[in-house]
Amino acid sequence: MTGVSAAELAAHDFLRGLRPAQVERLADAAVAVAVPAGHRFFEEGGRAAQFWLITSGHVALDLHVPGKAPIIIETLGRGDVVGLSWASPPREWQFGADAVQPTEAFEFDADEVIGICEGDHELGYQLARRLLAVASGRMHWSRIRMLDLYGSPEQRGGMS
Repeated sequence: MTGVSAAELAAHDFLRGLRPAQVERLADAAVAVAVPAGHRFFEEGGRAAQFWLITSGHVALDLHVPGKAPIIIETLGRGDVVGLSWASPPREWQFGADAVQPTEAFEFDADEVIGICEGDHELGYQLARRLLAVASGRMHWSRIRMLDLYGSPEQRGGMS
């Protein structure tokens, strides 16, 4: 794990457009990490204490289904955010996540980021807007995936 410069963070799609001073503050809460394929970032139901911005590699979000193998909801790559649950109570992971290939990312300590946002409400607002857009997309793709797996042909858009 190594420190992260504000310039490196500012180039990430998720943070692009933030003011330089805001990115500088976030750099204090970030480290660069390299994780091997197969690394488990988190388990559904665990405490959400960090999040990651992917710079290379791929991470699969999965959902536990009783009596079945976990279902991959979405595969994330460069420019994506891994972990949204840290941003609101109860701060508990809603999915699990695995690196499906070697992955590099910026890892953030959620408590530090929350503290930074409490001192800079404009930054908090900007992050909340971005996280809401990501969460909305995840809900859409989760719904599509569930319909693919469990819906009737009519729900999937097929003919009966």
